[in-house]
Amino acid sequence: MYNLTDSQKELLRWFVKQVNQKQLSEEFMIGWTFSGPCISGYSGQEPLPEIKKGAIQALKAEGLLLSEDIGKNDLRCTLTGKAYKAVNTNFDAPDTSFVEHLTPLADITNLDEQLKQRCLPILGAASADPNTSWDTAVNNACRVLENRLRDVGGISDTNCVGLALVNNVFSNKGTLASKLPVDAERQGYRDLYAGIVGAFRNPSAHRFVDPTPEEGGAFIVFVNLLLKKLEDLR
Repeated sequence: MYNLTDSQKELLRWFVKQVNQKQLSEEFMIGWTFSGPCISGYSGQEPLPEIKKGAIQALKAEGLLLSEDIGKNDLRCTLTGKAYKAVNTNFDAPDTSFVEHLTPLADITNLDEQLKQRCLPILGAASADPNTSWDTAVNNACRVLENRLRDVGGISDTNCVGLALVNNVFSNKGTLASKLPVDAERQGYRDLYAGIVGAFRNPSAHRFVDPTPEEGGAFIVFVNLLLKKLEDLR
C-alpha cells in the first residue's frame, strides 16, 4: 500500500511514538549538522534515529507528513492523520476510503437541501425508536421526490401524483420528452421513476413500512441521486 522502505516506516513509527508520549510536538523542525540530525523541541531520552532528507521526502510523497524548507539544512515537518493510521495498521491495511461512498449518509455534504430539511431532523430526534423514524424519513423522501418531479416537469396540478405524474413527465408526450430525444433513454427514466412510485412511494404512503436504518439510508441516498438526475433535466 505504501511505497516505503522498512527504515522509512521505522522512522515514521518513531515520530508517532514520540508524539503519543508527549515528547515531541506534531509540528517539529529537523536540522542537519556535521554531527548528524537534531530535532527542535524533542524532550525524550531515546537517541534520534537516522534521519535522511530523502526519507522525509518519501514520507511526504505518501501523504504521511508535510514539510517545508526553512533554511539550507532545516525542515519544518507536520505529521498528518494518515501517519497515525499507517502506524496503527502496520502499513498493511487496504485502502478502504471507498467505503464512505458505499455507506448511506456517511457524508451528507452533497445531499439535496430538501432531503436534509425533511429527513435528517427526524432521524436525529428519534434515536430511541430508529425504525419508526426511518419510516417517516423514507416517506418524506418520497414526497420530496414527487414534488421535485412536479416542479422540474412543470406540472402545476397538485392533485397529479404517483404513476400519473411520472407518465405526464416522462411519457413520449411528457413535459420532459424533449430533453430525452433517445426514446429508449426516456423510457428508462419513465420506468425508473415509476418503479420508485410503485415499490416505495405507494407502500410508504399507505402503511407503516419501518425499514431498517440500512434500508432507509440506502433509499434516501438513492432518492438523492434521482433528484440530481432531475435537476440535470431542468
